[in-house]
Amino acid sequence: MQIPTVPGEACKLITIVMPDDGSDLQILKALRDHKNIIQADSTSCYATSSLSDKKIRPGKLPEPTLARMVAVLVPDADADEIFRFVCDQTDPGQPEGTVVFQTDAPFCTPYELPEGVPDET
Repeated sequence: MQIPTVPGEACKLITIVMPDDGSDLQILKALRDHKNIIQADSTSCYATSSLSDKKIRPGKLPEPTLARMVAVLVPDADADEIFRFVCDQTDPGQPEGTVVFQTDAPFCTPYELPEGVPDET
């Protein structure tokens, strides 16, 4: 008996941790409009900035703040270009700012939205 194969390809996962100020929606819209990326999502999370200038007691961490984590799954061949695009759209490395990193995702299945699906507003 032959096991059917699943269509797919090697991918990268680009993760962006950013302030909870609505900029995650701007990134998702830019990815969709300029790079035709629809395999992305935004999740609420807590973040602690090691670059924060807030005063803390020795041995203690700063209080976490509400943040957004955007995950973008892209084909391996396009990952570096899209990573640079995301970095250009954000402000990485600033205190209380954005962190962008890229990791291997061993396998992903590409898909397309059917015709007639309305854009989000």
